[in-house]
Amino acid sequence: MWFPIINRFTCTRKQLPNIMRKIQNNHMKPILDYSNENKSQHQKNFHEIMDLLQTYPNQCVAIKLSALDVQNRNNVETYLEDIIKRALQNQSKLLIDAENYEIQEDIYTISDQFIKQYNKDQVNIYKTYQLYRNDSMNVLKQDLFCERDYFLGFKLVRGAYYNEDKKHNILFDTIEETHQNYNNGIDLFFQHSKPQDQLLCATHNEDSVLRAIELLKKDRTKQVYFAQLMGMSDQLSKQIAKKHTIYKYVPYGDLQDTLPYLIRRLYENYPMLLHIFK
Repeated sequence: MWFPIINRFTCTRKQLPNIMRKIQNNHMKPILDYSNENKSQHQKNFHEIMDLLQTYPNQCVAIKLSALDVQNRNNVETYLEDIIKRALQNQSKLLIDAENYEIQEDIYTISDQFIKQYNKDQVNIYKTYQLYRNDSMNVLKQDLFCERDYFLGFKLVRGAYYNEDKKHNILFDTIEETHQNYNNGIDLFFQHSKPQDQLLCATHNEDSVLRAIELLKKDRTKQVYFAQLMGMSDQLSKQIAKKHTIYKYVPYGDLQDTLPYLIRRLYENYPMLLHIFK
């Protein structure tokens, strides 16, 4: 019983090419994500990401810095330097995922460092903002309003580490406040972004999707894209694909690699269950 459920939301390395073809046949694009988050296997994870970028050029690849031993700055910076160079060689873009509170500041610091270096001419690296955090808007404003000679890729998510983050008193008290904060993030991008900045609305919330689409109708100069998880909100994804660029996030790996992802998405972030059959 478990395997059909798992295969709805994740896939193995062997299944990945077929999954990518199915997504592309539906006029969508994949975001590839190797799901092993075990920092003790950081060397293995690094080599897997490097192979992924080489095997599948011209793609979007999501990476979790926890998997690259983020709390060891020498390790993660060395790995990330090589990963970014490989991505550039293969015309691919990197999305640095947000994670739990205890390592998120390190992720911000390292993301900013490489964004300033490698987003000079275009967006090659996306930074992720968790809008269920009550401090996220300050981070977003700081990045938008600072003097900069580089471009920003804004990946907006609500957040998937609720059970880990709530004890730190950094989350909104209600889901309505989170929804409002997310929509405010979309508004802020349209009001203050540079022409070559890019927004990736990673959400299954139809109100947020419609908000971004309506604003895009008024200002078609903005670069705005959408992203949703494999196996969720497929009907909404197909509707978006008719007129806009939509990505499907594809976690892959062995069963033990993908289980932490599945647990977060289907347990900690339980409202996502409402989107499975939409």
